[in-house]
Amino acid sequence: MQNSRTLIVQKYGGSSLATADHIRRVARHVVERKKQGCELVVVVSAMGKTTDNLVTLGHELNPNPDKREMDMLLSSGEQISIAALALAINEIGAYQAISFTGAQVGILTDGNHGNARILHIDGERIREELAKDRIVVIAGFQGVSEGNDITTLGRGGSDTTAAALAAALQADGCEIMSDIDGIYTADPAKVPSAKRIDNIHYDEALEMAAGGAKMLHKTSIEFAKRHNINLSLGSSLSGRIGTTVFSAPIGRGAVTGVSADEDIAVIRFALNQNDALRIPHLFSKNKIHLKLWQSVQGLGLAGVSRGDGNYALRLIREMTTDAHLETEWALLAIVGDGIGVGTAVAEQLFDVLHNLNIDYKAVIPGELFLKVLCPQARIKVALDGVHQKMFSI
Repeated sequence: MQNSRTLIVQKYGGSSLATADHIRRVARHVVERKKQGCELVVVVSAMGKTTDNLVTLGHELNPNPDKREMDMLLSSGEQISIAALALAINEIGAYQAISFTGAQVGILTDGNHGNARILHIDGERIREELAKDRIVVIAGFQGVSEGNDITTLGRGGSDTTAAALAAALQADGCEIMSDIDGIYTADPAKVPSAKRIDNIHYDEALEMAAGGAKMLHKTSIEFAKRHNINLSLGSSLSGRIGTTVFSAPIGRGAVTGVSADEDIAVIRFALNQNDALRIPHLFSKNKIHLKLWQSVQGLGLAGVSRGDGNYALRLIREMTTDAHLETEWALLAIVGDGIGVGTAVAEQLFDVLHNLNIDYKAVIPGELFLKVLCPQARIKVALDGVHQKMFSI
């Protein structure tokens, strides 16, 4: 039975937990949120660069590490964080916290080590602790397979854990807390003039995340949209909420944000059209996400994440030897409803690129975005120029 009190799931990322002082600050914010009269579940990532350091360690010990053992290694980072945060909360003394790994609270996943998908969450143990008025601290990024092996959820896994828990527990809200206090019109680290967006539609937030925006991972947005979760983003420094993701109608013809995806490798290939059309199916079968596709008169481009670049190249070279991998590209995207090719917004985009002498190579139109393949060496100039044009007062 649903408790009458408001249930909130919060998530804190690794940079928010980088040191003991950072952890104490997060503990104070958690306690203040609890004092507002809500039941509270807190999902945390590994401290600082712990996961990156563990990845490096694993590859130093074994250049071709087994994925199961890497999951065992990587999952240890979150176990440190949950215990540390629970200790810090308990030291404050206002409330009692208790920490759990993903396996302990029944986050069941498939067996795809390194990129597992959540299948089910048994929230009974969490509800039992909430009924005791405890703050429940849970390790993000991890779960357990049906074969009882620890698994990890891949990039953005802690955001996914938080959204999935909010759905399973029928929470009243999911708050993603980080060093950045919300979603911005561009990455503020790259575009200092970027403005915070107070409210954004699920679909636009999804396109911003897919386009390279770092504030929120797309899987968590998908979870939130599917289960109609109240999703918001706030600052782990101040504890305040900055952006709310919602389902109200989108205003057509306006740009919501500009993003740059530099995690792309482009494969140029020569292949007859019938064989070329097999490539998207081939990539799908091999779980390779296709970010860019173009094939005209025997010449084509296929864009994938850099981590998949060499694998994708090998698959294409099984069909043609005339294939080459390029990593000097980035995808510039503008996001908003009704801004496709043929609109005034699209004209502005191409005018800016022309005036900046940026030689783009492909255009990808969509219902909520317009993407252009630009040289990576010019992506910051392009991002600055397009943002200034779209958001100048």
